[in-house]
Amino acid sequence: MLSHIRLETYMRRAAMLSREQVDLPPFVCLFNPRDPLRFFNYARPLEPVGAEWKGLGESLITLREEFRKRDRMPRFEFIEEFAPDLGPALAAAGFSLEGRYPLLVCTPETLRQMPPIHGLTITTLTPDSPDEDLLACMLVQHQAFGEYAGDPPTTEDVNDLRDNLAEEGAFLARLEGVPVAAMMYTSPLDGLTELAGGATLEAYRRRGIGATMAAAATATAFERGVEIVLLTAASEHASRVYQRAGFRWYGTGLAYAEEG
Repeated sequence: MLSHIRLETYMRRAAMLSREQVDLPPFVCLFNPRDPLRFFNYARPLEPVGAEWKGLGESLITLREEFRKRDRMPRFEFIEEFAPDLGPALAAAGFSLEGRYPLLVCTPETLRQMPPIHGLTITTLTPDSPDEDLLACMLVQHQAFGEYAGDPPTTEDVNDLRDNLAEEGAFLARLEGVPVAAMMYTSPLDGLTELAGGATLEAYRRRGIGATMAAAATATAFERGVEIVLLTAASEHASRVYQRAGFRWYGTGLAYAEEG
C-alpha cells in the first residue's frame, strides 16, 4: 500500500544514496558535494513537523549554517500531505515558496502503451553504452533545462552516469537520428523508483515524445520488479502529458528556498 509516509521516506532514502547527509532533527540535509545547483541540495523533514515543534527556530538556524558553509542556498523539498504544517512554518521563518508540483504515480495496472511516433527510436543506456550516447543524453537535458541546468556536462559527469547505470535507468530518444529527449529513473528502493531528468528539446515538444519516453522508462522499471513509479511534474501542463502514459495524481511536492 502506498502512503504519503512511505512516499516521503522513499524520496528521502533515495536522495541519501547520492548525497552527503547531515542529520539535523527534525530535518535531514542532503548535499551534492560537486554540484551547487539548487535542485541537488535541499533538506527534507524526518517527521510531520510544523511551527509547534519545540526548537524549530534553533534547528533552522543550524540548518542555514550548514548550507551557507557549503555555499549552498538553504532549501527544502517535501510532500505537502506528509507535513502539511511545515510550509506555513517555513514561510514564517523567512523562506519563500519556490513551487508547487503535481506528484504523480503509475502502477503496472494503470500504465498505458503509447502509439508509435514515426522516426522516433528510444535507446536504453547501460554501463556498456558508448560515451557518445551518454554525453548526448546529458547534453539534451542541459539544453532543455536552460538556465536551471548548471554547468555543461564533463567527462567526469559521463563517467559518473556510467557508474550509476548499474542501478539507475537512463534513456535517450532520437528523432530521425537526432537526439531530442532524455529520461532517467532512480535506483529502485522498497518497490519504488522515481522518474527524473525528463527533458525534450523545445523544438520537438508537443509531439507526444515526453509521454512516450515516460511510458518506456516506466515499463522497463516494472520489468525490474518495481511496483510503483512516481514523478514530480514541473507544471500542470507537464502533469497532463504524463497522465496520458497512465500516471495519476497522488499528492503535491513543495519546494521552499531562502534566496540571497
